[in-house]
Amino acid sequence: MNKVVTTYEKVLSLVIPTYNRGEYLDNQLAWAIKSVNNKWDKVELIVCDNASTDTTHAVCEKWGALLRDKIKVFRNEENVGLVGNCLLGLKRAAGKYVWLIGDDDPIADDAVSIVLNTINENPNLNLIHINHRCISGLDGSIVQSKFYNLDTDICTINAGAKELSNILQSHNTGGLMFITANVIERAKALDFIKNNPPEEKLLLVYPMFLNAGLASTGPFYLIAKCLIDCVYHTSSWMSELEYVQHVSIPKTLIKLHSKGISSKALRFCIDYQYKDLPTARDVFYRLRTDHGYWNKFHFKPWAYKWVLKNYLKWQL
Repeated sequence: MNKVVTTYEKVLSLVIPTYNRGEYLDNQLAWAIKSVNNKWDKVELIVCDNASTDTTHAVCEKWGALLRDKIKVFRNEENVGLVGNCLLGLKRAAGKYVWLIGDDDPIADDAVSIVLNTINENPNLNLIHINHRCISGLDGSIVQSKFYNLDTDICTINAGAKELSNILQSHNTGGLMFITANVIERAKALDFIKNNPPEEKLLLVYPMFLNAGLASTGPFYLIAKCLIDCVYHTSSWMSELEYVQHVSIPKTLIKLHSKGISSKALRFCIDYQYKDLPTARDVFYRLRTDHGYWNKFHFKPWAYKWVLKNYLKWQL
């Protein structure tokens, strides 16, 4: 069942893309029901099953029997990838705003009420960005108690490129890459996608480009209160982390220059992506002490990334 939903309008669509994570999905649907509470007249709940082969179907049937018309379940005939599934969810939603929610991200019980209140008080936003804690998926320790060190919300009246540039200069792109931390205006998002279609090689970081693009070209709101836990080291794309960090994100950052993000902010973000790589000074020292360094396997990918980094910065 892949048709786009157009039969009714809601204020907010909670869209949960999932693949082979039945247990996590079960918990997330329980959270959604608690968080929506008595606001079903304003909220719809959607599950986008990416051709799962585990207990996901049974979980959806269980909640479908309980919620009836309050939940819609779409099952893809084949796995279209994480971002592909998210984009399908965006198209299938009927709400003015769409909140794409990771099936395993812990979220505060009052989150839906806070998001709805934000929309009610600021009805023309392109994007709502949500502060979050960062938790280690390895030992459960708190990596950052607040991703954004803010005590008050931020709201822009017009295009938010200047404010977003200021935020990026001190916080990098991580929050915009975190899908669950962003609520987007559906019509504007679909228009942005039409005019800025995803590139296959940069697909995993397209949500960052979409979120930052919406925030920089229209009004956006940053909720200072932490409503979500971002659990590190558990993403489904961890096997591609190095390519994403050193190639996809820097290349995508350059594209944000055309959306009004400042060169200074983008240089900071690009430097952050390469912070774990050796500096040129380190390499020259190693060359003097180890003449075989040029021939070592690990130098070649580093050299490529170093050239890419500087090439991208020279474009700014």
